[in-house]
Amino acid sequence: MRSVIRFSLLFVVALFSCPRWCSAQTDFDTRHTNALHHNPSGVKLSLRTKNGNHTFHLFETIPIVLAYSSSRPSTFAIEMDETMNFAGHWHTFDVDQPDAVLLSWGEAGSYGVVCCATDLRYLSENPISFERELTDYLRFDKPGTYRFFVTTRRVFKEGRKYLDFDTSKIRLVSNILEITIIPDDPDWDAKRLSRTLAKLSDPHVLADHHALEQSIDHFDPETTKYEARANQLDQTQLALARKALNALDTPAAIAERVRRMDMLSLEDIRSTASLGGEQIIGQPLLESSTRPDLIVAALESRAQIPGFRVDYDFAYWWTHYLVARDHPEVLHLFADESQHQSQIHSFLVQQVEAEKDIAARLESFLESKHGVAREVTTITIKSLKDDVANWEKPSSPAPPPH
Repeated sequence: MRSVIRFSLLFVVALFSCPRWCSAQTDFDTRHTNALHHNPSGVKLSLRTKNGNHTFHLFETIPIVLAYSSSRPSTFAIEMDETMNFAGHWHTFDVDQPDAVLLSWGEAGSYGVVCCATDLRYLSENPISFERELTDYLRFDKPGTYRFFVTTRRVFKEGRKYLDFDTSKIRLVSNILEITIIPDDPDWDAKRLSRTLAKLSDPHVLADHHALEQSIDHFDPETTKYEARANQLDQTQLALARKALNALDTPAAIAERVRRMDMLSLEDIRSTASLGGEQIIGQPLLESSTRPDLIVAALESRAQIPGFRVDYDFAYWWTHYLVARDHPEVLHLFADESQHQSQIHSFLVQQVEAEKDIAARLESFLESKHGVAREVTTITIKSLKDDVANWEKPSSPAPPPH
């Protein structure tokens, strides 16, 4: 379980993945044609669904494959590492109907890199392929037929300069992929939930995942470890079951998603608080949702349980979905890049207001809590208030943890 410790001095690397969205649907093919003209000769990015299926349920994961190849040997190199530099995780999606698309928090929220390393490999006619789930990046909030393409900046022609961990100057564009999202089917949802929960509870599935995780922890160098996490650990049966549950936006599924959140240990909470920081961890079951209202209701319901300790990470995700519920535009695609900076500021202001709201709610729940639950919740209230105070100081340019 990876985590990040946040202290008072924070740097927001980027708040939103900011592709070049255009408001007119009729411009989609023109945008793609123009972008393709800038692809270097001899290098290709192919986008397809994993099993050749092009029809999916509204709350179904969408497996995709991104395949990079080159007809010019030893000419183009791809950044394999997606964690320790900017090029590896830089990508954008252009969709023909952006108003029906929601970004996951990994795409819409802030992100950074664990600095710094690089792992370049030459491309050849034999593709280097990455299996991913489209639903890790985008969610469709209504049925329909959608067309989209991907732009990446992880392919280099001239290599990288020493200590250069930035994105490539090459914007490599994929083909257009078309998929159809069918209307919600409650019977399918219920069966999918049952099968997914069974998979998550299967001791063999858990054991296989943890065995691979322990093996990867011993990999060296660090870039190899991160690459294995992204391309092996993220595709185990357990990881895919988590992705399936994350995509289910029914009330029953969302209740399970919140109940199954990863929780910090009491030792981690106390030690981090003693250093004056806060700790947040990845929550694969809360990466995206088309129903932030249900997420907020489930989080608040759990926070009220007298014996439940509300740590900072729990409040962090609660804050995000409270903003998404009250300001749904934060998860929608931008009309154009010129809105980027104003959207960053708007989101941060809304986040501060959400932190105030959650701190007040937690104070009202505090009277019914006892023991460790009261101790941890009290620490979280203080951290939220500190975030707000730091943001509101005229001399402090740093935004709240994000």
